[in-house]
Order: sequence, then C-alpha cells, then structure tokens
Amino acid sequence: MGYVKLPKASGYDLLPAENIGALKFTTPNLIVSYVPSGTVTIAASSAFEQADVAKILDAVDLINGASGPSIAPAALSQKVTGTTVS
Repeated sequence: MGYVKLPKASGYDLLPAENIGALKFTTPNLIVSYVPSGTVTIAASSAFEQADVAKILDAVDLINGASGPSIAPAALSQKVTGTTVS
C-alpha cells in the first residue's frame, strides 16, 4: 500500500492511497472517502482550494498501488493541521 505524505508545520500525516472512492473539497477541509467505508478529513488553519484536490490525486496516480516511500503532493495551498479518521 502506498501513502501520500501530507506536510504539516512540523512533520507529516500519511494518507493511504489505496481504495479511494472520492476526494472532494468541502470548505474549509478536504474529505477522502474510501471503498467500502471510512473517511479521512484533512484540516488546515485556513481553507484549502479546489486545486489541492488535483494535487493530491496526482500524487495518488504516481503511487499507483505501489508500496515504498510515500509521495508528497505538489505544495498545497495550506499546511495540514491534522487529519481525522471516521
């Protein structure tokens, strides 16, 4: 399983790149929905932008189900402050 490395002010959060069913921008957060169930909410101190969805999806495409080092997306508009799994 590959992971997308989400840069934070200090360190990183890892986002599993496998079984992603949807990734959407819902002001101010990014919401990742997994198949068959589960979601990850990616939060920042300010609102993300729609372009951040494409950057994360590009990183997922580069991973393409491979294992190995995580891949960081192109610089997001905001630093991630945290992720919540539900």
